Amino acid sequence: MLIFLFSINLVYGQSIPNLTVGYGDRFDILPKLVFNTATIEDYRKAFSSNHIVNKTPAVESKNLVIPTGKGKLKFKKYSFSADQGDGFRGWEYKGYLPELKMHILVSNHVSESLGFSDLVLIDSTNGSQHTIASIGDGAVEIPLPSPNGYFLAYYYNQVYTSNSCFIGVLAVRKGKAPFRIKLSEYNSFETDNWAVEDIRWVDNTTIIIKAYTLKKIDNENSKQFAYYIARLSQENTK
Repeated sequence: MLIFLFSINLVYGQSIPNLTVGYGDRFDILPKLVFNTATIEDYRKAFSSNHIVNKTPAVESKNLVIPTGKGKLKFKKYSFSADQGDGFRGWEYKGYLPELKMHILVSNHVSESLGFSDLVLIDSTNGSQHTIASIGDGAVEIPLPSPNGYFLAYYYNQVYTSNSCFIGVLAVRKGKAPFRIKLSEYNSFETDNWAVEDIRWVDNTTIIIKAYTLKKIDNENSKQFAYYIARLSQENTK
């Protein structure tokens, strides 16, 4: 997956510190998540920290205006027009994560008629950016903070291969200027046996997955659900 860093820096005349995390080679040298089967009752009891605040950012001259403690940042608003050629299409606003004090945006780019996107977290206190790399063409799903805010869990379902997914966990640590916090790779998991419908935190170091497999029933794809639980590696756990 190519990370279009040049598109992320197209914030009119503004130089913004950016860190990219989630690279596969970094995850490869770290412990893997080990999933065991769980029940629907376990899933229903699990804590969900996905408290996304839905905001509608201001728009000025076709630019999204994102307020931060260091002033307002402007990002080219994504255009859905079908008559555009290759190139950077712009940004979409996905909400606000109050636990991390971060705005959620997705940058979009088209190359040879194929779409690519990246998920980017914008720190509302200082404007710094954290890009989460994807193993595919599209952006990863919105990451979920653990109850204590020390970890982020996210997933990516493969677009071209059904019943396949990647799950990543990032550590959230205090950063040094210009970053208030610093994200780093922690644990990961890949499978070609199921995809992710939803992810939740059971506690500060345990996640539970609502997974599905697509099966043909009466010539139509039907989701068959199952549940899996994993604890973060004891080698790394805070």
